[in-house]
Amino acid sequence: MLPSQADRSAFRHRVEHAWETFVGGGEIDGVRPEIARSWRRARELYRIDPGLQQAPTLPRNELARRCEEDEILDVAAPILGAFAPRVAELGHVLAYFDAEARMLSIVGDAGVGERLAEIHFSPGSIWREDASATNGAGTALAEARPIEVFASEHYVRAWRDWAAAAAPIAAPGAPQPVGFIEVAGPWDAPAQPALLAATAIAAVVEERLRGAQGVRDEVVRLAMRAARELGDALLAVDSRGRLIAASDAARRRLGLESGELPPLVRERLAAALRTGPAEEELALQWPGPGDERRRLAVSTVIHGGRAVGAVLRVIAPGGPRVRAAGRARGLPSARYGFQHIVGHSPMLRAAVELAQVAARNDLPVVLHGESGTGKEIFAHAIHSDGARAGGPFVAVNCGAIPASLIEAELFGYEAGTFTGAQKEGRAGKIEEAHGGTLFLDEVSELSPQGQTALLRVLQESEVIRLGGISPREVDVRVVAATNKRLAGEVAAGRFRQDLFFRLNVLAIEIPPLRERTGDVATLARTFLSEAGASMGIEGLELSEAAVQALERHAWPGNVRELRNVMMRAVAIARGSLIGPGDLQLVDLRMRAHPAPFVAPRLPSELHAVAPANEAAVADPERDELVEALDRCGWNIARCATSLGVSRMTLYRRLRKHGITR
Repeated sequence: MLPSQADRSAFRHRVEHAWETFVGGGEIDGVRPEIARSWRRARELYRIDPGLQQAPTLPRNELARRCEEDEILDVAAPILGAFAPRVAELGHVLAYFDAEARMLSIVGDAGVGERLAEIHFSPGSIWREDASATNGAGTALAEARPIEVFASEHYVRAWRDWAAAAAPIAAPGAPQPVGFIEVAGPWDAPAQPALLAATAIAAVVEERLRGAQGVRDEVVRLAMRAARELGDALLAVDSRGRLIAASDAARRRLGLESGELPPLVRERLAAALRTGPAEEELALQWPGPGDERRRLAVSTVIHGGRAVGAVLRVIAPGGPRVRAAGRARGLPSARYGFQHIVGHSPMLRAAVELAQVAARNDLPVVLHGESGTGKEIFAHAIHSDGARAGGPFVAVNCGAIPASLIEAELFGYEAGTFTGAQKEGRAGKIEEAHGGTLFLDEVSELSPQGQTALLRVLQESEVIRLGGISPREVDVRVVAATNKRLAGEVAAGRFRQDLFFRLNVLAIEIPPLRERTGDVATLARTFLSEAGASMGIEGLELSEAAVQALERHAWPGNVRELRNVMMRAVAIARGSLIGPGDLQLVDLRMRAHPAPFVAPRLPSELHAVAPANEAAVADPERDELVEALDRCGWNIARCATSLGVSRMTLYRRLRKHGITR
């Protein structure tokens, strides 16, 4: 036991004698067991010089960095400030040390602080036992409990004018102390319950840490719930790698029966969160049969300017980093990249920049634009420029699959499931896209059964073939395209709201050609060159009049129409200069009646067709029909549905107004 005030001097001399006997080569006798253990470590393990005059210190820039990064100090600093006046009244100082017994903060009696600074008992000093031998914080770290070191109990002579009491700070989920509180003062100052004070202050810090950790854990859980909308196998961990939450799919894939991460995995994650980037991928050895390596995509969660945890996505085996996997399986791959998207108009470049952002992550994408704007090229480019470039690119035209076959098409089927199917069964489009991208064109036309099937895949990252019982893991990135506003389809009850929110994470608006200022001429010359090369014709050029005609045109068919116009122009042109007559531009909105039959003419006789009846231009019903057809890509069935009439009624109205394509 430590001495009372009256016995302090005698106690100090007894311990001093015991120390001299020990350093002279003798045994330790007459000191407390914890002090004896510390002396032995100092002499035999760390070989500390008892004549040391000052504690070692961190470089100044290192001290600043550690203070900035130490999250415990953020919580402890206001508490230390609150206790500082009382500690100063008693002629003591109050210090905070990090988990490695490096002092980061000191408050209290200024005069005592100045004297202690002479031995480097100041911010930045290192007080681990392997650096400074027996002392308050260092020995509390070594013994993993509160401890008091009095005067001659210090192994280093220069420390013996002082008495120190230190208590460790525990944090939720941390197996070791995360910091230390120390009360220090002159050895001959009036005796104070220093150890009790240090322990009480550490307990206050611990209580605040538990409250702060609860808030941070909830922030990470919220982040996981937001990410869970993407349907992945997800884990949530705190900043020390402690498991906070896990989805059912993640528990199944990783076998998390105990509810805890394996120790080595936890340590690796904690290290990655301390030093790694906000987004990275880790390959971790997962204990179990065969000690399989599992890959986790780590997304750091920031709260209050600090990393408070991470959401981890379990990447299925054979995922996006398996380059050329799709090609090896003979599956389709993307044919276009961003270099194939031609044009410099502000609206187009904004869409391209957002698509390039999409290529750098794995979030679902919805491409919206009119028919013919190039949505599929954007989808190819997002795949080609991303981490899944080596995987398959599987396109599905949702509007072309009958409702009765949608599940078989997407999920596949086992052998013998139904009559007329392949005997050996068949993988569905989702399985074919494993490790790559699933492109859902015309996703707004997906049947209700198909919407439900797709939603299941996004939720679980698993498919079960028709007629089967075993789930198959799939890792696909979904890119969808539509010429309808999905929000409007949801409001009309034709598209599931939950599926809309899962798909519409990154929405990219692709502008129609009429809004792409300056791009028509650039695209026309590009298509002219391509068409000429395919037909073996060189030196083709557009006349100035042809360029003006192209720029005046409304382009209801967008880029697709422009490409076809240029291909036709190359086919019928007699010379190398393409004129307005070679373009055969017809404004469908201006055609009031069917054009009479005209016998084929020579290319030199062709010219732009003028409207047959100028008065019909102002017909509101006719304009409404043409606009509806444009919106639906001139698909009669779809247009009739959008107008709320039957196809026969629509055909009658089209004949009435002389509208033909």
